[in-house]
Amino acid sequence: MTPSVVPISGLSVFHFHDVTWRYVGQMPPKKKLHRYSYYLFSLLLNIIITVGYPTHLMIGLIKSDSKADVFKNMTINLTCLASSIKTVAIWWRLAEVQKIYAIISKLDKHITQPADCQLYKMVAVRRAQRLLYFILFIALGATISSEVATIIGGFLGDWRLMYPAYFPFDVERSVWGYAIAHLYQCIGVTVQIFQNLINDTFPPMALAMLAGHVRLLNVRVARVGHDARVRRQVSNAQFLLCVEDYKDLLEFRVAIQRICSLGTFVQILVTAINMGVVIVYLIFYVDGIFAYIYYIVFLIAMPMEVFPLCYYGTCMQLEFEQLTYAIFSCNWMDQSVAFKKNLLIFAEQSLREQIVIAGGMFAVNLGTFFATLKFAYSLFTLVIQMK
Repeated sequence: MTPSVVPISGLSVFHFHDVTWRYVGQMPPKKKLHRYSYYLFSLLLNIIITVGYPTHLMIGLIKSDSKADVFKNMTINLTCLASSIKTVAIWWRLAEVQKIYAIISKLDKHITQPADCQLYKMVAVRRAQRLLYFILFIALGATISSEVATIIGGFLGDWRLMYPAYFPFDVERSVWGYAIAHLYQCIGVTVQIFQNLINDTFPPMALAMLAGHVRLLNVRVARVGHDARVRRQVSNAQFLLCVEDYKDLLEFRVAIQRICSLGTFVQILVTAINMGVVIVYLIFYVDGIFAYIYYIVFLIAMPMEVFPLCYYGTCMQLEFEQLTYAIFSCNWMDQSVAFKKNLLIFAEQSLREQIVIAGGMFAVNLGTFFATLKFAYSLFTLVIQMK
């Protein structure tokens, strides 16, 4: 007797994103009663934070007098600017998110074997969940360390803003002015952190889910025809169902590329530039232990935002490459002529390389990640020579 399969939903891993999108003004409610008030909330939030936060940092960067302030402001300026660009890019492609949800729901229904269900949990659902917790830990760690460094520095007699920036009132000579400016920066960076979280976690988590479903497809394809109790017509129908799932997986990959193309391109460039700038700032301008700790955390956090996406991009690519071997692992020799024709066509299609391209230039894989680190080091050496 075959044990019953507990229904599993891959969409559960994206619950955090749906809730966060709602609170950052990107996903309106389905009820029309609250929709217009939500639009007003979204407009105000995005003008004040998504547009206003990087703008006040950019003006502060332009007005900075010292090199230390320039390097200090440049890192957070580029980070917030990249976050705003990624926020707009993903908002523009939210329809693709719903398309991904529909594909995952459809593929989940084809998980009928207990072993497949367990494999799905291990290679897709749990990996995506761990990825979310990992990036959440890094992002909140960087934010908390920045706030702690600012507060401790203030109690030691040096009350400064978290980041040098422009405000239309005197921040240094007014207690209320400083409190308002500090509160705005604290709230603004928190909103940007959560925007960045969904920007940086959704594409790699979607890639993890895609890689998991491709692994399951490989297992299902390799299993076709080995059960002697199943007739040829049934085996051919099972094989054709795998072909249909393969088409859905290709659409899955295209949807991910449309979502993350611009944002990932910007993230790779900003990460490389910021790493070089932070290293220069650490060596020449940091004068406090807490600021030093913050920028060390910041330096580690930046490449870690890119690494999961590149890692699961490579995993997805390798899983697709295994599909050809899975096709010829099935018991195709004992099948009908129609089955063998379908197999040849499917095998030919499976030879095509499946990768995600960022900005039409960078392949989202580990090769690009290491190239980013090399570019950051090259930029650092260039700045050192210019200095």
